[in-house]
Formats: sequence, structure tokens, C-alpha cells
Amino acid sequence: MVKLELTDLNKSSVYIGNKLNVCAKFTFEEDTDLLWTGIILITNPPCAKELQVVKEEIFSKGRFEAGNYIREKSLLIKSNLVPTIRNRDLIYVLKLILRQPNPINPEKDLIINKSQDIEILPRNSGQLVKKSNPISFSISGLSTLLTKDIFKPGETIKISFTSEELKFIEVRLLQHSNLVCYCEADGKNCRKVEELPPAIAGDAKTKDIEKGYLFLKVPEIAEPSHNYLWSPSEKEQFGFRYGAYTKWTLSIIGKKKPEYGLEQIKFDVPITITTGRISEGKKGIDLFAEGTSGASSLFDGISKFQKIYKVLSIDSDVEKYILRIKNISNKDLEGVTVKVTGLQEGIFETAPNLTGFSLWKKDEEKEIVYETKQNITALISILEDNSQKRIKVQSPISTDFF
Repeated sequence: MVKLELTDLNKSSVYIGNKLNVCAKFTFEEDTDLLWTGIILITNPPCAKELQVVKEEIFSKGRFEAGNYIREKSLLIKSNLVPTIRNRDLIYVLKLILRQPNPINPEKDLIINKSQDIEILPRNSGQLVKKSNPISFSISGLSTLLTKDIFKPGETIKISFTSEELKFIEVRLLQHSNLVCYCEADGKNCRKVEELPPAIAGDAKTKDIEKGYLFLKVPEIAEPSHNYLWSPSEKEQFGFRYGAYTKWTLSIIGKKKPEYGLEQIKFDVPITITTGRISEGKKGIDLFAEGTSGASSLFDGISKFQKIYKVLSIDSDVEKYILRIKNISNKDLEGVTVKVTGLQEGIFETAPNLTGFSLWKKDEEKEIVYETKQNITALISILEDNSQKRIKVQSPISTDFF
């Protein structure tokens, strides 16, 4: 029997560019073989059931004694990831996955998982925004002026104009929003993403051309302008792109007086809606700055834990190596895993094997068998335990450990 517990240390949300810190607890009621265990962050684009955007391994293939194993992990939310947009069903789910051998059908692994929703937040606070610029132009007998081109939700836009040829003018605030889902294999956008017409978020009109201006309020709930586009780093997904955008324009429509013709004039002016600061000359934020969570990194203070265990000897037999290790710390260690890999030519690592000890008593010796058909010159052992210590030791095969 296997029990999984998943705790999100960020309280269900994380900003783009920060780390999502989680704690996973595994309870094995009997000695257990595992194929793989890890954390994945997934979303569901229109054309796919599941898209994996972040992956972090916890345990590789190995055998575990009955007991509790607790591991904390940090997943970097890269700066090009699309934030959660619920009104377009762009949501994320965090999954803790455990794969076991299937005794009945070896070709189909047994999978146990635990999941919870995670909100990915855009990093707006302190973000640098280009200085707002005035817009002035003349076209088809209409001269128009905007004192700036960046606005905040709830702000009123003043559109100034002059014309001797028009009898009517209308200004519409248009929102252009949609998902982006592109597969290079198909060579086109996903067929399940419908092309949407722009939504009219506001409208102002007048026949009093001599008045010379119109006011148009940006809705309080206006979605900020954005253009997110994520592409995977995995080779098997090259060419795939997933994202979302919201663009804003002022659509200006004018009707001419009869003596100037019946042709209607119409053109769009792009603007930006933002909730961030409108400024210049300041440095942008560090998207990879540490988040506000109090969770510590797995590598914090690693030098303090070097004297935890010692490799006593490595004996070789036919296609296997017997590693004898000793707990030389001053206390018992709980939820210990020792991951062993072989090193070829000082560069290449062979397939790992993991051994889990529910309790490793002080001064106790343990024996680990590592099997490989490869010729190796050293063994790399990585120890982790429930207190999040992580120690890496490289031991040459030829070294005399006594």
C-alpha cells in the first residue's frame, strides 16, 4: 500500500519567474519497488489532453524499505510561461506522480497520482513599462490627437479632433483576445481555436464636430495588454507554441458631409492597457529573483552536511558493484535515499539506481548493490533524507577505502 501527500508551500499561486515550492510525502506500508516519481505542472490546450510545461524528478528507479519519505522540491516557473487565464480555460494543475511495476501486466505501469490546481500569476508589480507617447495624425480630412497611448483600467481617454469634412464621428474601444496554439507538424494554428471578432468594450460618438473632443472610459475590469507565447524545450515537442494575447485599439469611424463624398473613413489606433507602473529610466525587475516563500533551497548550506556518511569500500563482481557505506553523523537519519550511478571516462553517467532506507542508525553500515554492464571508473552516490540534506560523493573504483 502506497500513500501520497502533496503540499504546495506557495499557497496555491506563484508569480512567473519565481519558484513553486512543494513538499511530497510518501508512505510505503511495505518494501516497495518504484520506476519513477516526480512533480509535473500541466495545462490543457484545445488540441491536446495534457501538456507538460515543468517537470522535476524526486525518485528514480529503485527499491524502498517500508516507511515515510519526505522531499521538498522547487520548480522554476520560467519567464515565458503563460499565466493562468480562467476566462479562456487556461489553467494549471500540479501533479505528484508515482509509477510502479505492474505484476499482472509488465507492459503497463501502475500509476498513482495526487493533484491540485495552481494559479500562475503575471509579474506586474514593479514591471518596467515604456513611457507613454502622444499620438497625432491626420487622415482623410480628420486630424486626431491623443496625449498618451498607455492607460489604466478605469481611466478616461480623451480623443481630440478637428475636421471640416465630417458630420459624424464615433470612437470604439476594441479588445482583441484569443489563445495561440500552433503545431509545426500541421503547419497551422489549431483548428480548435476559433477566430474571434474584437469585443466592443466602450463607445462614444457625436455629431457636434466643433466640440472637438470625445471621452471614452476604459472599463474597471479591462484585461491588461499582453502577448504570452511559450514553447517547450523538449525535442519531441519542438515547433509547438502555446500562448494568449490581448490587444487594445481605438477604432475611429467618420462620416463625411455630402459635399465631400459618401465614403466612410475608418482606421484603428493601437493603445496599451496596463495595471503596472508607467515610468522610464528605471531598471526592470529580475524575473528570476527569489520568491516570497520561506521554503529553503535543497542546496542551501550543503557544505554543513558533508560529514554524514562515508564510503567504506567498493567490491566488484560480475556486472555488479557492492558499495558499503556508514552513517558517520551523530544522529539517526530518517527517510534516506542513496542514488548510485557509474561514471565512464570521467564524463558519462550510467543509469541510476535508488535505494531507500526508512531509518539509518548512527554508526550503522549499509550495503548497496549496483548492477551495470558498462565499464566504469567511479561510482557517484547521492544521499538525501527527510531533513532535506543532500550529499554527493564520487568514489574511484580503484581506491583503497580501508
